[in-house]
Amino acid sequence: MYIESINISNFRTFREARIEFSHRDRKPTGALPAPKLPNVNLLLGNNGLGKTTLLKAISLAALGPAVADSGIYPYQLIRREPDKRPSMGHKGELEPRQPEGTATLEATFKAHPQDCVPVRTLQSRVTISQRGDLEQIRWTHEDEKLWHPIFSSSSDAFFFVGYGATRRVEKREQADTAGRKQSSFARAQRIQSLFEEAYSFLPLSAWLPAFKQENPGRHKQVVNLINRLMGKGHYRFTGAMKDNEYLFERGGLRVPFPALSDGYRAYLGWICDLLYHICMTCPSGSKLVDNHGIVMVDEIDLHIHPRWQINVLPVLAHALPNIQFIVTSHSPLVAGSLEWMNIILMASGPNQSSRPRRIEEAIHGLDADQILLTDFFGMRSTRAPAKESQLKKLTEKAREGDITAAKQLLRELGRGMK
Repeated sequence: MYIESINISNFRTFREARIEFSHRDRKPTGALPAPKLPNVNLLLGNNGLGKTTLLKAISLAALGPAVADSGIYPYQLIRREPDKRPSMGHKGELEPRQPEGTATLEATFKAHPQDCVPVRTLQSRVTISQRGDLEQIRWTHEDEKLWHPIFSSSSDAFFFVGYGATRRVEKREQADTAGRKQSSFARAQRIQSLFEEAYSFLPLSAWLPAFKQENPGRHKQVVNLINRLMGKGHYRFTGAMKDNEYLFERGGLRVPFPALSDGYRAYLGWICDLLYHICMTCPSGSKLVDNHGIVMVDEIDLHIHPRWQINVLPVLAHALPNIQFIVTSHSPLVAGSLEWMNIILMASGPNQSSRPRRIEEAIHGLDADQILLTDFFGMRSTRAPAKESQLKKLTEKAREGDITAAKQLLRELGRGMK
């Protein structure tokens, strides 16, 4: 399934918001033409404006009626408004008022044949209400029957996965694949890292070796997909192992996964975990790339070099064309690899709220400095404040006719400060 839209009310930083998403089956409109990468949605915005919150909202809505029994602990999901009354807080600072009312998430999903439902559109409504000091998540949509496949851990229906910004791969000797398979809330496990920082991912060495014997064709697909998802110029994966750890090769040097850099482990960690979930849900005889679903990644550029940031989303979009990606980032290089139709900006609203919006501004192909000066990032300058102040003073003197200052300004424009 894909998410078409979500209406959010009183949920953390969102007062009232409606967000529409791009996916490969969405029909383009005059207001929102189809981008070249139709399966990518990038969430931009300053810290605290709701990028991660939106991923959590999508995750809860995608759980449907299973959300109440998912094991996800709601913590301050209901919006708290700044208190405008005289404060008794520390140093007279305003304190947040206690939450009032409820938070609601109403989402529309597009179903596919693998979702095992007789309709093309699914509705989800989740309510978070206050009970004393606790919050309670409830499914409140009237039509639950269509969502019954979500309760089956063996069903390939309703495929969605979410990855938080704290990404850690479990040690092979501690991995429990049997325990994960037996869980009746496998779908909740797939989004757990968005809600729980300590949640770890399943290592490749804990599940892929079995496929080499039991399903060689699928094993080959995984090897090929890992290499496609890595892109050019990086380590290659052959499926070779040493001391029960998979090896990655570059320039004749073979490195076991635990010895790779933080950047490679952070990226490969969630990629390999995603391929595990795709393997577990893909019907026998089907190709892994045929799986439809939603993949959410917080801080997609985490630990990866700027040269890689430019290509990471195009690589993901082409390698898994039937997956709808919804990701967050602070990187202008990630943003510059897309078109404005792919980008949803979390802008500031009244009373510390967020207003999702799209900006119809050409961004694809601009360099990083140019992108940072657009409305997507809202920076007035990309120079260090001290350097900016120096240039401003020289500019003012040059405008007054100071030839020496004008010459120094030209020199300073092209060099940094020691």
